[in-house]
Amino acid sequence: MGEVFAGRYELLDLLGHGGMGSVWRVWDHREERVVAAKVLTQSDAVSLLRFVREQAVRVRHPHVLTPLGWAGEDDRVLFTMPVVDGGSAATLVGDHGPLPPLLVAELLRQLLSALESVHGAGIVHRDVKPANLLLVATGTGRPHALLTDFGIAVDERGPRFTRGGGVTGTTGYIAPEAELGAEPTPAVDLYAAGQVARALLTGMRPSEPAARTLPAETPQALHALVTALTDPDPRRRPATARAAAALLEDPVLAWSDAAMGDVDVFAHVPPMSDRPQLLVPPSDDLPTRVRPVVASGSGSGAVTAAADRMAGTRDGEAPARPPSVVSPRGVRRAAAVVGAALLLAAGSLAWAALGPDGGPDTGAPSPATSAAPTASPSATASATPLPSASRTPAPSDSPGGVDVGVVVVRVGQPCSFSDVGLREETLGGEPVVCRLRSDGSYAWDPPGG
Repeated sequence: MGEVFAGRYELLDLLGHGGMGSVWRVWDHREERVVAAKVLTQSDAVSLLRFVREQAVRVRHPHVLTPLGWAGEDDRVLFTMPVVDGGSAATLVGDHGPLPPLLVAELLRQLLSALESVHGAGIVHRDVKPANLLLVATGTGRPHALLTDFGIAVDERGPRFTRGGGVTGTTGYIAPEAELGAEPTPAVDLYAAGQVARALLTGMRPSEPAARTLPAETPQALHALVTALTDPDPRRRPATARAAAALLEDPVLAWSDAAMGDVDVFAHVPPMSDRPQLLVPPSDDLPTRVRPVVASGSGSGAVTAAADRMAGTRDGEAPARPPSVVSPRGVRRAAAVVGAALLLAAGSLAWAALGPDGGPDTGAPSPATSAAPTASPSATASATPLPSASRTPAPSDSPGGVDVGVVVVRVGQPCSFSDVGLREETLGGEPVVCRLRSDGSYAWDPPGG
């Protein structure tokens, strides 16, 4: 039997090392399932506070990896998440070299959809890179990517944990204005998203001079978007992630099974035959709204109009609500609970002790959550490919950005022990609360039900 953390999580095997801690596959003795866990390896105030913030980021979106819960013991803390077995976009390039353009377009489409919700919650990720774009093992079917590692993210409406004078991020993905010390805005994530696409298309770090030239077979629409996203002037980039994704609506970039070419998103970690694992299903779990886009200028050109393409939506039907995020009340509650516990575990943490960030990561992309390093895997999930007709509809552009509200959940949908007591509502407006059921599971049920 391996080490048991906080009397609950048994450390099974080490999967990789991230910027702040190590990533393990662990056995949750309470839930009786295998999950991935990130264990903090430093006990200084800055690292603990960032760890708190990363656990508190709970954007609910099909392409964002959401933390499940946390635990603390002595001077160490961990938080858990579903396991993901396809490595990362960085490992995919390491396995196959430059990726086919239509595959890159699909991964970029999913990344921009994730950033739409992240930015809608007032969060700037600041470390978008291939290693932080995890993949479910879908084989040769349509990929499913998840944005992860919010360890250095900032809340535009909240306090900052850094002082001026340092540059935070990964070399090659840091926007020029951020290198000059400008305040982080969503534009820095859009720049990084463009650099991610550049790295996937060329198979090289975007900081390498040769990466400036995209492959000749890159479709013009994708070439134009990458160029616009990586414009040194943030005012000439697409205004929002939603506006950028609309540029991917060119029919030439539509998804098909042939888009994978010879690429196979295979499982990097064999499943455990004797223990169930909490998996990330390769499908969009929350409803997505797609509306016609009104053409508008965005520096590099006008955003073309896009038709409603929500799967299952018939002519004349009202589109569903978009993926939304936890209400500010829920985020504040999670941050307060986790923050109080970790600060007590750490002892007296004086704000005066907070130092500047360390220098930027100058090495090859490495994981920071359940992502695997180039030579090491991440965690384990299902390898069921998606049908070729299914594709992530690019969100439409609209004044005011993404709609932010309570989490859209279904009655009976599983929730986490860390959400117990939180109240949300269903798509139809029915109030629900996360509670412990008599069978030991956690689910969203009607109050008093």
